[in-house]
Amino acid sequence: MFMMLILPENPLTILLMYKLLLNKRFSVVLIIGLILISTLQADNFYEEAITQFEKEDYSSSIKSLEKSVVFEPKNFDSWVLLGKSYFAIENNDLAKKYYEIAYTLTPDNLELNFLLGEVSYKLNLIEGYTEYLTNLETLCPSGCDEFIELKELSSS
Repeated sequence: MFMMLILPENPLTILLMYKLLLNKRFSVVLIIGLILISTLQADNFYEEAITQFEKEDYSSSIKSLEKSVVFEPKNFDSWVLLGKSYFAIENNDLAKKYYEIAYTLTPDNLELNFLLGEVSYKLNLIEGYTEYLTNLETLCPSGCDEFIELKELSSS
């Protein structure tokens, strides 16, 4: 359909394009090109979001990050920053949602376990808080800043 919009409606031209698309090498090159373009676009939105986040323009940061994850849904950093942006505007439910998506990608990340524990504590989800505290204790048995800081939340 798309080809018909940009090419003359000549059956020979359409047949030639179908043959070209069926050519495995051409298809692989096309797919790789689309993936590279998509990744570059996602990186541009992510870099834009970092700048906006640092300027405390959380609304713009959220918009850029939402675009970033559309182009690269497995970008751990975009999901975490999206959660941080929502946390900064005190929308803890959405912060938790986006942290949880990042958690499915990298469950052993210390900072993320801290962030999930922190937001769970703020939402009064004590079981969740305890779960991430236990995760941190397992991930850094000799103690780490994330574990200590998360543990201090319940004592304050």
